[in-house]
Amino acid sequence: MDYIKKFEQKDRKQWEAFIEQSNNGTLFHYRRFLDYHDSDRFVDHSLLFYTREKLSAVLTGVESEQNGEKIYFSHPGASYGGFVFHTSTFARCNQWVENFDRYLIDNNFKKVIIVQPPRIYGFFEDETLEYALLWNNFHVSENYISSIIPLDGDKTQLLQKVYKRKNRSGKYYSNLVINSGLKFKWENDFEKFYPILLENKARFNAKPTHSLEELIKLDSLMPGCLKLLLLLKDGVPIGGTLNFIANDKLVIIFYNMINYDYLDLQPATLQVIETIRWASSNGYQYLDFGVSQDPQAENPLTPQPSLIRFKEEFGAVGHVRKVFQKIYK
Repeated sequence: MDYIKKFEQKDRKQWEAFIEQSNNGTLFHYRRFLDYHDSDRFVDHSLLFYTREKLSAVLTGVESEQNGEKIYFSHPGASYGGFVFHTSTFARCNQWVENFDRYLIDNNFKKVIIVQPPRIYGFFEDETLEYALLWNNFHVSENYISSIIPLDGDKTQLLQKVYKRKNRSGKYYSNLVINSGLKFKWENDFEKFYPILLENKARFNAKPTHSLEELIKLDSLMPGCLKLLLLLKDGVPIGGTLNFIANDKLVIIFYNMINYDYLDLQPATLQVIETIRWASSNGYQYLDFGVSQDPQAENPLTPQPSLIRFKEEFGAVGHVRKVFQKIYK
């Protein structure tokens, strides 16, 4: 028997174990990650999908209202939601989506939004689920260009390619660090990092995705999944890169922030170089350098060419993040 069950706290252990063993699960799908949100921020409506009475997929989600209509969103409080699974034949994916369709209609949802993890996050890079969504009349409502740095090959070779793209030598960057009194420190000292993050975001009339308290809480809920690199000059932080370990395959450069008073020392570049060195040494296959759209533009597709170019200098290639949507009459 195939059926869908709404998540309850008694399902927590089974859920976490499923994500741990899945093909495409990320830290954003664990219940302990979702728990960092205040309990009154979202109405959780996560789902478990059973095939022949065996758990075969899960879906993080919340329910909300828009213009008086009930909306299902997977997931507004995380970079990715979407279906997480072990294996994904077309027949199975199609069954999940068909059952999900019926579930939403039976529960009076009028609209659904799904941000599926890109295939590159999966250990088997499979897009069958996306095809099943399209076949069942979901459409792609938004696209974002995301920059992915492949970490294939020896880290020395990777960095040599970076130096070549920047028309610099490895010695140039080494001397910059030594002669400027710079030092890297891998330490989750968010109190030292957060003022730099706030100042960076304020320059663009924006606010950080996370509060300081949320970062500290996330670090305690997901030990080992947040890795903060601080760049110090004479012992004082002048920049930092906060990395989220999505899974055993991929790391996300979530924040790469600098003190602009030290722009001449190229802290943003130095931090990414050190992050590539660390990620490669620890066996990760990719760094996700995030999206590069202009958030102030009227057209949400509007690129930021200088930001894209900066990421390409580190070997990043473009991948498209897709947002799927369906409306029910």
